[in-house]
Amino acid sequence: MENVQDPDAVYEKAAEYWKQASADVDGMLGGFAHLHGPDIRESKAFIQSIRKKGFLNDNSYAIDCGAGIGRVTKHLLLPLFKKVDMEDVVDDLITKSLEYIGNEPRIGEKFVEGLQTFAPPQGRYDLIWIQWVSGHLTDEDFVNFFKRCKEGLRPGGCIVLKDNLTSSEATDFDAEDHSWTRPEEKVLTLFEQANLKVMHSKTQTGFPSGMYKVKMFALR
Repeated sequence: MENVQDPDAVYEKAAEYWKQASADVDGMLGGFAHLHGPDIRESKAFIQSIRKKGFLNDNSYAIDCGAGIGRVTKHLLLPLFKKVDMEDVVDDLITKSLEYIGNEPRIGEKFVEGLQTFAPPQGRYDLIWIQWVSGHLTDEDFVNFFKRCKEGLRPGGCIVLKDNLTSSEATDFDAEDHSWTRPEEKVLTLFEQANLKVMHSKTQTGFPSGMYKVKMFALR
Protein backbone atom coordinates (compact mmCIF):
# COMPACT_ATOMS: atom_id res chain seq x y z
CA MET A 1 0.00 0.00 0.00
CA GLU A 2 1.24 3.46 -0.87
CA ASN A 3 2.55 5.25 2.21
CA VAL A 4 -0.10 7.86 2.81
CA GLN A 5 1.00 10.54 5.24
CA ASP A 6 -2.18 12.53 4.81
CA PRO A 7 -5.21 10.51 3.63
CA ASP A 8 -7.39 13.63 3.66
CA ALA A 9 -5.13 15.24 1.06
CA VAL A 10 -5.39 12.13 -1.15
CA TYR A 11 -9.18 12.15 -0.82
CA GLU A 12 -9.29 15.83 -1.71
CA LYS A 13 -7.15 15.29 -4.82
CA ALA A 14 -9.32 12.34 -5.88
CA ALA A 15 -12.46 14.46 -5.55
CA GLU A 16 -10.84 17.20 -7.62
CA TYR A 17 -10.03 14.65 -10.34
CA TRP A 18 -13.66 13.53 -10.58
CA LYS A 19 -14.92 17.10 -10.52
CA GLN A 20 -13.10 17.55 -13.83
CA ALA A 21 -14.60 14.41 -15.40
CA SER A 22 -17.14 14.88 -18.17
CA ALA A 23 -20.69 14.22 -17.01
CA ASP A 24 -21.35 11.38 -19.45
CA VAL A 25 -20.72 7.64 -19.72
CA ASP A 26 -17.25 8.18 -21.19
CA GLY A 27 -16.31 10.42 -18.27
CA MET A 28 -17.66 8.00 -15.71
CA LEU A 29 -15.65 5.18 -17.29
CA GLY A 30 -12.43 7.17 -17.55
CA GLY A 31 -12.53 7.31 -21.34
CA PHE A 32 -13.57 3.67 -21.78
CA ALA A 33 -17.22 4.09 -22.78
CA HIS A 34 -17.03 0.87 -24.83
CA LEU A 35 -16.92 -1.07 -21.55
CA HIS A 36 -20.45 0.03 -20.62
CA GLY A 37 -22.34 -2.72 -22.47
CA PRO A 38 -20.42 -5.77 -21.22
CA ASP A 39 -20.15 -4.22 -17.76
CA ILE A 40 -23.91 -3.85 -17.31
CA ARG A 41 -24.65 -7.21 -18.92
CA GLU A 42 -22.30 -9.12 -16.61
CA SER A 43 -23.45 -7.20 -13.53
CA LYS A 44 -27.10 -8.08 -14.24
CA ALA A 45 -26.17 -11.72 -14.64
CA PHE A 46 -24.29 -11.61 -11.33
CA ILE A 47 -27.26 -10.14 -9.46
CA GLN A 48 -29.52 -12.77 -10.98
CA SER A 49 -27.11 -15.52 -9.92
CA ILE A 50 -26.91 -14.38 -6.29
CA ARG A 51 -30.72 -14.21 -6.22
CA LYS A 52 -30.94 -17.80 -7.43
CA LYS A 53 -28.40 -18.87 -4.82
CA GLY A 54 -30.46 -17.23 -2.06
CA PHE A 55 -27.97 -14.50 -1.17
CA LEU A 56 -30.34 -11.69 -2.18
CA ASN A 57 -33.88 -12.17 -0.95
CA ASP A 58 -35.69 -9.01 -2.02
CA ASN A 59 -35.62 -6.31 -4.69
CA SER A 60 -37.12 -3.42 -2.75
CA TYR A 61 -34.17 -1.10 -2.15
CA ALA A 62 -30.60 -0.69 -3.45
CA ILE A 63 -27.90 1.95 -3.26
CA ASP A 64 -25.29 2.85 -5.88
CA CYS A 65 -22.07 3.89 -4.10
CA GLY A 66 -19.82 6.10 -6.20
CA ALA A 67 -22.79 6.70 -8.46
CA GLY A 68 -21.54 9.73 -10.39
CA ILE A 69 -24.25 10.74 -12.88
CA GLY A 70 -26.02 7.41 -12.33
CA ARG A 71 -24.76 5.13 -15.09
CA VAL A 72 -25.10 2.03 -12.90
CA THR A 73 -28.23 3.38 -11.22
CA LYS A 74 -30.01 3.86 -14.54
CA HIS A 75 -28.95 0.77 -16.45
CA LEU A 76 -28.42 -1.82 -13.72
CA LEU A 77 -30.22 -1.05 -10.46
CA LEU A 78 -33.43 0.73 -11.53
CA PRO A 79 -34.42 -2.15 -13.88
CA LEU A 80 -33.94 -4.62 -11.01
CA PHE A 81 -35.01 -2.76 -7.85
CA LYS A 82 -38.10 -0.82 -6.81
CA LYS A 83 -36.14 2.06 -5.26
CA VAL A 84 -32.52 3.21 -5.54
CA ASP A 85 -30.46 5.68 -3.53
CA MET A 86 -27.26 7.27 -4.86
CA GLU A 87 -23.99 8.32 -3.21
CA ASP A 88 -21.07 10.27 -4.61
CA VAL A 89 -18.43 12.67 -3.32
CA VAL A 90 -18.96 15.14 -6.22
CA ASP A 91 -22.06 17.31 -5.86
CA ASP A 92 -22.06 18.36 -9.53
CA LEU A 93 -22.21 14.76 -10.75
CA ILE A 94 -25.08 13.87 -8.44
CA THR A 95 -26.90 17.02 -9.57
CA LYS A 96 -26.41 16.11 -13.24
CA SER A 97 -27.87 12.66 -12.58
CA LEU A 98 -31.31 14.26 -12.85
CA GLU A 99 -30.59 15.12 -16.47
CA TYR A 100 -28.99 11.74 -17.24
CA ILE A 101 -31.61 9.55 -15.56
CA GLY A 102 -34.60 11.85 -15.89
CA ASN A 103 -37.24 12.64 -13.31
CA GLU A 104 -37.49 9.08 -12.02
CA PRO A 105 -39.76 8.82 -8.94
CA ARG A 106 -38.04 5.60 -7.83
CA ILE A 107 -34.82 7.47 -7.09
CA GLY A 108 -34.62 7.94 -3.33
CA GLU A 109 -32.00 9.92 -1.45
CA LYS A 110 -28.88 11.36 -3.06
CA PHE A 111 -25.99 11.47 -0.60
CA VAL A 112 -23.08 13.83 -1.33
CA GLU A 113 -20.28 12.45 0.82
CA GLY A 114 -17.06 10.47 0.54
CA LEU A 115 -17.14 6.76 1.33
CA GLN A 116 -14.51 7.32 4.02
CA THR A 117 -17.23 8.89 6.20
CA PHE A 118 -20.48 7.70 4.58
CA ALA A 119 -22.70 5.45 6.70
CA PRO A 120 -25.58 3.78 4.83
CA PRO A 121 -28.84 4.25 6.73
CA GLN A 122 -29.26 1.35 9.11
CA GLY A 123 -31.28 -1.62 7.90
CA ARG A 124 -32.41 0.03 4.65
CA TYR A 125 -30.92 -1.90 1.72
CA ASP A 126 -31.35 -5.26 0.04
CA LEU A 127 -28.28 -4.51 -2.09
CA ILE A 128 -25.35 -2.16 -1.53
CA TRP A 129 -23.53 -1.91 -4.87
CA ILE A 130 -19.94 -0.57 -4.76
CA GLN A 131 -18.28 -0.33 -8.17
CA TRP A 132 -14.96 1.20 -9.21
CA VAL A 133 -14.77 3.40 -6.15
CA SER A 134 -13.30 1.34 -3.29
CA GLY A 135 -9.82 2.05 -4.64
CA HIS A 136 -10.20 5.58 -3.37
CA LEU A 137 -10.17 4.32 0.23
CA THR A 138 -7.14 3.62 2.39
CA ASP A 139 -7.04 0.10 3.82
CA GLU A 140 -8.30 1.29 7.20
CA ASP A 141 -11.15 3.29 5.70
CA PHE A 142 -12.02 0.41 3.37
CA VAL A 143 -12.51 -1.92 6.34
CA ASN A 144 -14.48 0.64 8.36
CA PHE A 145 -16.72 1.50 5.39
CA PHE A 146 -17.59 -2.14 4.78
CA LYS A 147 -18.37 -2.57 8.47
CA ARG A 148 -20.82 0.33 8.20
CA CYS A 149 -22.31 -1.24 5.06
CA LYS A 150 -23.18 -4.36 7.06
CA GLU A 151 -25.32 -2.17 9.30
CA GLY A 152 -27.10 -0.78 6.24
CA LEU A 153 -28.42 -4.16 5.08
CA ARG A 154 -31.91 -5.50 5.54
CA PRO A 155 -32.27 -9.17 6.54
CA GLY A 156 -31.46 -11.28 3.49
CA GLY A 157 -29.52 -8.48 1.80
CA CYS A 158 -25.94 -8.40 0.58
CA ILE A 159 -23.08 -6.14 -0.42
CA VAL A 160 -21.49 -6.39 -3.88
CA LEU A 161 -18.05 -5.02 -4.64
CA LYS A 162 -17.06 -4.78 -8.29
CA ASP A 163 -13.57 -3.47 -8.86
CA ASN A 164 -10.21 -3.75 -10.57
CA LEU A 165 -7.59 -6.15 -9.23
CA THR A 166 -3.88 -6.04 -9.93
CA SER A 167 -2.11 -9.25 -10.95
CA SER A 168 1.00 -8.32 -8.95
CA GLU A 169 1.49 -8.94 -5.24
CA ALA A 170 1.78 -5.22 -4.53
CA THR A 171 -0.89 -2.52 -4.55
CA ASP A 172 -0.70 -0.07 -7.47
CA PHE A 173 -1.20 3.65 -6.79
CA ASP A 174 -2.50 5.88 -9.60
CA ALA A 175 -1.09 9.36 -9.11
CA GLU A 176 -3.61 10.80 -11.61
CA ASP A 177 -6.91 9.88 -9.96
CA HIS A 178 -5.34 9.12 -6.56
CA SER A 179 -6.65 5.58 -6.20
CA TRP A 180 -5.21 2.20 -5.28
CA THR A 181 -5.65 -1.04 -7.21
CA ARG A 182 -5.20 -3.96 -4.84
CA PRO A 183 -4.29 -7.59 -5.46
CA GLU A 184 -7.15 -10.00 -4.85
CA GLU A 185 -5.48 -11.52 -1.79
CA LYS A 186 -5.34 -8.07 -0.20
CA VAL A 187 -9.01 -7.42 -0.90
CA LEU A 188 -9.95 -10.77 0.63
CA THR A 189 -7.91 -9.91 3.73
CA LEU A 190 -9.75 -6.60 4.08
CA PHE A 191 -13.10 -8.41 3.80
CA GLU A 192 -12.01 -10.68 6.65
CA GLN A 193 -11.05 -7.69 8.75
CA ALA A 194 -14.55 -6.30 8.18
CA ASN A 195 -16.00 -9.67 9.26
CA LEU A 196 -17.54 -10.26 5.85
CA LYS A 197 -17.71 -13.57 4.01
CA VAL A 198 -17.57 -13.93 0.23
CA MET A 199 -20.75 -15.80 -0.70
CA HIS A 200 -20.17 -15.77 -4.46
CA SER A 201 -17.69 -14.20 -6.88
CA LYS A 202 -17.18 -13.93 -10.61
CA THR A 203 -14.60 -12.41 -12.92
CA GLN A 204 -15.88 -9.95 -15.52
CA THR A 205 -15.61 -11.16 -19.11
CA GLY A 206 -15.93 -9.32 -22.40
CA PHE A 207 -13.36 -6.61 -21.62
CA PRO A 208 -10.33 -6.03 -23.89
CA SER A 209 -7.08 -7.77 -23.00
CA GLY A 210 -4.37 -5.74 -21.30
CA MET A 211 -6.69 -4.25 -18.69
CA TYR A 212 -6.83 -4.94 -14.99
CA LYS A 213 -8.87 -7.98 -14.06
CA VAL A 214 -12.32 -6.93 -12.82
CA LYS A 215 -14.12 -9.13 -10.31
CA MET A 216 -17.46 -9.10 -8.48
CA PHE A 217 -17.82 -10.25 -4.88
CA ALA A 218 -21.13 -10.84 -3.08
CA LEU A 219 -20.61 -10.35 0.65
CA ARG A 220 -22.48 -10.96 3.87
